[in-house]
Amino acid sequence: MRTLVVFIILISMYLFTGCSGAPSSKLKDEQFEIIKENVKQILGERYEATNFTIVEEGFTNEEKTDYICKFTFDLNKPYLFFEGKKIPGELRFTKNKDGEWECTFNSGNVTGLFNLFKVP
Repeated sequence: MRTLVVFIILISMYLFTGCSGAPSSKLKDEQFEIIKENVKQILGERYEATNFTIVEEGFTNEEKTDYICKFTFDLNKPYLFFEGKKIPGELRFTKNKDGEWECTFNSGNVTGLFNLFKVP
């Protein structure tokens, strides 16, 4: 009986945390994978984006339809004279008309990747 109660509590916790209304970590991970691929394409196969750390995240409007995720990442080794540590980045998500989250901005996409290498 005790095992059943613990199981029900764990399932309840999982459901409540999954229903927070924010974009899932899976969506963020998909965008981080895009950054990893872009780093390899732009800097070469010897370079990798590592140590993704979310610095700040949250809703940007009262309707909770816009969400921002600021993060940093490192390069596995320096690039020329650039140390490649704590490179800032940003993801923006918006709920579409069906209520599903979609990424509307990833600063690590090819067009925005060079902006990541600016010193903050």
